[in-house]
Amino acid sequence: MTGKRIFFSLMLLAAAGVAADEHRIDSAVYAWDALEVERQGARERRSVFKGSTAGFEYFEVHASTVPPGAAAHAAHTHDDREELIIVREGAVEQTINGASRVLSPGSVVLLLPGDLHGIRNAGDDPATYYVIRWRTRGFDGSARQDAGSLSADWDDLEFRETSKGGRRSIMRVPTAMLAEFEIHTTLLNPGMKSHDPHTHVEDEIILVRYGQVEEMIDGVPYEAGPGDVIFLEANGSHGIRNSGEGPCEYYAFKWRLP
Repeated sequence: MTGKRIFFSLMLLAAAGVAADEHRIDSAVYAWDALEVERQGARERRSVFKGSTAGFEYFEVHASTVPPGAAAHAAHTHDDREELIIVREGAVEQTINGASRVLSPGSVVLLLPGDLHGIRNAGDDPATYYVIRWRTRGFDGSARQDAGSLSADWDDLEFRETSKGGRRSIMRVPTAMLAEFEIHTTLLNPGMKSHDPHTHVEDEIILVRYGQVEEMIDGVPYEAGPGDVIFLEANGSHGIRNSGEGPCEYYAFKWRLP
């Protein structure tokens, strides 16, 4: 069977007596359709995974859906973690240290420790966005070389056509915790692969924006579709190709520790 989807439930980990923060996250496809929906008032929350990786003592991904005009919570700060927002559906207003900006679907926000931030639905329809949070081991806030929190609106991103499809470069910056954080999108035409299976010393995340992909993980093919999150452990073999009849596009992001 060439198409597989796998999803690891934190509920099962808890039942086994394993603390979520201590759970080592495995390379896997975390399918959107398999995520449990937790209703918190008017908000919907979908936990994707939570645990640790080779480079992070804490790493978590979830998605929030909020109705028009609403916010998941009040503006706040984090002193011990960094956060990435990826807007899946709807328009949102992102506020960072008092400056607000309306962002379209597909937009990306990087939030660094100590910066006051908040997000609300600025459109007429429900808005859904992913939240990716991490904390490196031994972070104490010293020796920071980052340029602060920043956002990239989808409508402002330049699309560069390639022989396989295209690419949008979004960010490549140092952060408070990371020597480098990089995120881009790749568009693949039907039947095209981004590259042959390979390994690297960094963890990596793939988030499928639209279309169907096949991700090879340690020699085993897994299917993924819109909204699915693929986590790839450091030093594990992986490669991705378009397995659908139309184009596909996905975010790819990885990081380099100091």
